[in-house]
Amino acid sequence: MRDEGGLFAGVLPEEEPLCGLVAEVALDLPLDKPLSYLVPEHLVAQARPGLRVRVSVGRRAVTGFVLSVKQRAYRAPLKPVESALEAHPALTPATLELGLWMARHYGAAPGETLAALVPAAVRRGAGSRTEQQLAIADAARVEEYLRTHADRKSAAARVRILRQLLAASAPLGLAALLRASESTKSPVDTLLREGLLSAQAVTIARDPFALLRPERGVVPELNEDQARALEVLLPALEAPTSQGFLLHGVTGSGKTEVYLRLLERTLALGKGAILLIPEISLTPQTVERILGRLTGVAVLHSHLTDAERATEWQRLARGDARIAVGPRSALFAPVQKLGLIVIDEEHETTFKQQQSPRYHARNAACERARIENAMLVLGSATPSLEAESLARTGVIQRLSLPRRVRGRPLPEVHIVDMRSEHVVGQGGIFSRRLVVAIERTLAQKEQVLLFLNRRGFSTTVICRTCTWKATCRNCAIQLTHYRDDARLLCHHCGHESPAPRACPECRQPTLRFRGFGTERVAAAAASLFPSARIMRRDGDALRARGAPEELYNSLRDGKVDILIGTQVLAKGFDIPAITLVGVISADTALLIPEFRSAERTYQLLAQVSGRAGRGEQPGRVLVQTNMPEHFAIAAAARHDHEGFVRRELDARRVAGYPPTGHLLRIVVSAPDELLAREEAAAMARELKALPELGGGGTEILGPAPCPIAVLQGEHRQHILLRSNLSSTLTELLPLIRRKGARGTKILLDRDPVNLM
Repeated sequence: MRDEGGLFAGVLPEEEPLCGLVAEVALDLPLDKPLSYLVPEHLVAQARPGLRVRVSVGRRAVTGFVLSVKQRAYRAPLKPVESALEAHPALTPATLELGLWMARHYGAAPGETLAALVPAAVRRGAGSRTEQQLAIADAARVEEYLRTHADRKSAAARVRILRQLLAASAPLGLAALLRASESTKSPVDTLLREGLLSAQAVTIARDPFALLRPERGVVPELNEDQARALEVLLPALEAPTSQGFLLHGVTGSGKTEVYLRLLERTLALGKGAILLIPEISLTPQTVERILGRLTGVAVLHSHLTDAERATEWQRLARGDARIAVGPRSALFAPVQKLGLIVIDEEHETTFKQQQSPRYHARNAACERARIENAMLVLGSATPSLEAESLARTGVIQRLSLPRRVRGRPLPEVHIVDMRSEHVVGQGGIFSRRLVVAIERTLAQKEQVLLFLNRRGFSTTVICRTCTWKATCRNCAIQLTHYRDDARLLCHHCGHESPAPRACPECRQPTLRFRGFGTERVAAAAASLFPSARIMRRDGDALRARGAPEELYNSLRDGKVDILIGTQVLAKGFDIPAITLVGVISADTALLIPEFRSAERTYQLLAQVSGRAGRGEQPGRVLVQTNMPEHFAIAAAARHDHEGFVRRELDARRVAGYPPTGHLLRIVVSAPDELLAREEAAAMARELKALPELGGGGTEILGPAPCPIAVLQGEHRQHILLRSNLSSTLTELLPLIRRKGARGTKILLDRDPVNLM
């Protein structure tokens, strides 16, 4: 019986559900489940999975992604979808499926994960900017104006503007015209009113390739190793199902040429491709090589403006570009008919996202390749142990490039034992052997690369009188001293302060600046080699817009004699004139208390050594160390990848660490140390009580303080779940509480690459 306008007006009888078009929407909020919304009639044609929409939750409007649209019955009143935020879905069916897999696999909220797949510039609807361009409207009138006004002081600016435009061969943008004529906008407005100038608004989109010089030389001949690899890879591109390969090639073996041949064939088959690289700094070199051979390339990285990034994304979405190149987030590009994913330098830790969703691009690429039946190629001279495990268990196929192209030898690597070596110059940075080698290299007009994986000038500031140390007020770490701009900086939270002249505690001028980073190395090198052109480039310097292009062009054009930098320089640079690499200290990564420290040390040394001797002249590497007997350093010096992997895999197997075991790290943090400890202990008790914990040989380690116990003002405790089966962690993730007690935070990190 209906209650017409009575007490229960508007309440639907249980026996009479309504029916309508209902969208399941994953909100950009920390929610595990989607919410249901009614699709209004004006959005029926648009409502498709992957579409971004605006809906209301309580009294606030939020954005979300449509997961599904179905005609179905419902009983509870449903709010309508308020609006669609785009004409076409931002996510393709494949990237939508990938995002939902990532949310499940890494324990992240679905809506927040899907939002992370779309660049912020695209979500904001950024586009190309417009600029006013000016031209002469009536040449005869302008000539007459110049004759009658040339000597009038009041018209001087207008005369300069007109002469500038007459001299130009094309219309000029307003900003460029004002700079060239040393004028303001007011005289331009006057000339427009008088009809002497015409103006037109034009779309301006900066060409992201403007600073590049594509290499359009002769296509190199393949050597036997490259040809043998392509005999396997090229047919696999046409296979109906996804296949995976590990392209294991020593530095300088021609992996890039193999990638280019694969990209060419992919385009010829009418398919698209994604090429992931570990660092933005490598984008110029990679894109130049691709542009020399192919068209339809789009780059996606954080150095682009919002408008540029949105434009590149839309080119891929429309199919105007079919190859996406960039760091890890380029994996989510809307490439049409995806046929190939290549991850170059797949061993690099930069492929792991450190914010939620904390995905690893290698794992996510495997899943996207499966979803789209695309081929996956992992390339490296020093494959990660995870990739090695995939190859050794037959999940992917190994293809080897054991020799450098053109028969060039691998560089000679010499270990310099700094415990007994005579040092030269201030600070004990350079050994006599390294100084002699640099002098010889410079005399031969060749280039030197000096590598140290520490930034700044000094790593420790301590008072000799009262033992005060400069530590971060937010983090439990020491501040790094930068002498060039007299500051102390925390590399974790960004806190900085002026470098003191005297001790802040005892007021005595007895501060000592110990340890060294790349800034001190550059200062010492300038003192020892005063005539050399020295450039220092690390992560700080390469964040500036245009810095990667400037670095690459300077090296290639021979404008640098000695390049000094951190691990960013060890990743894939191919500069033929670099014949000497000096590793200032090989021990920095070994001193980090993590199970991956030996692997990282080996990879860094092998990779940075590979920068030497890539041209006609042979290369030489000097590795300075206080631990010459360590197996990772010795293996890198011998170019013994197999020996290193065999020993390290055995150690991981015994300890149950990846890749033979699987890890989930849970970090509990709070402003109060006691609260963090109590919440971590409660979390551990809850985990131990889970009945699902009994399967898969899963054990709980901790809780214990993180190696960096305080970070950004938060006290931190962590718990490790170690399991023999990856599937066990997947089953446990939905059961783990992701919200702590008031004032605490809980972070989930599956497959962590950093336990600090």
